[in-house]
Amino acid sequence: MLRSTFIHLPGVGEKTERMWWRAGISTWMELLTVLNDGSWRCSETRRREWQRWLRESIAQLEARNAAFFASVLPAREQWRCYSEFGTRTIFLDIETTGCGNNDYVTMVGLFDGRHYHAYVYGEDLEKFEDALIGYDIVVTFYGSAFDLPFLRRQFPWVQLPPIHIDLCYLLRRLGYRGGLKSVEWQLGVRRAREIEGLSGWDAVQLWHRYWHDGDDEALQLLVEYNRADVMNLKPLLEFAYQRLYQQLWERVLQVVPSHK
Repeated sequence: MLRSTFIHLPGVGEKTERMWWRAGISTWMELLTVLNDGSWRCSETRRREWQRWLRESIAQLEARNAAFFASVLPAREQWRCYSEFGTRTIFLDIETTGCGNNDYVTMVGLFDGRHYHAYVYGEDLEKFEDALIGYDIVVTFYGSAFDLPFLRRQFPWVQLPPIHIDLCYLLRRLGYRGGLKSVEWQLGVRRAREIEGLSGWDAVQLWHRYWHDGDDEALQLLVEYNRADVMNLKPLLEFAYQRLYQQLWERVLQVVPSHK
């Protein structure tokens, strides 16, 4: 999908992008070809500008420079990068003592698509920063408003992956509204019986039982709750990516081409 994206070119919006797709121009190389041979009419200034941006896009992708695409694509369209940087994606979800200015992060759950780890306050919480090294995409649910600002406030030096995909807003575009648990239910994603029905407030109480009362079982239950929160993000992302991809092309061509 990223190689079919043109909205990062100067002066190009969704209308022009779709016009090129309808004309059978669906990759950077295809657009570069018609610009080079003059078969697509435009001003000489614009032609040279687009040629330069297309060559730069190709070079930056070959260099695997995700930060470049994070800087030129609007936040709502960064999901398109998943096709190229999917193997360097980390799923993230945090637990906290609450939502106030004096509250703090109690747990950071990370899932790389194969392995999950919970970084816990008072044990190894700070190590989550090193665990983020080498990833190009971070995936959250409502992380734009909660998880990432909370982390930046408590760990102002943290280096997060350059591309952020917030599933809350992607899924809203597809008609799925509500919190994470509600969206999971709508899409048929189910949780283990012992954590089914637990809420964010329950997570706060579980931490309180562990930290103040020494209840190790409460911590283990909180870890399992967080594990579900973060691991369920992967099937939600794959669902959202496929649906958005299909919708985009069906509206333009009435067919869905292979991924590019």
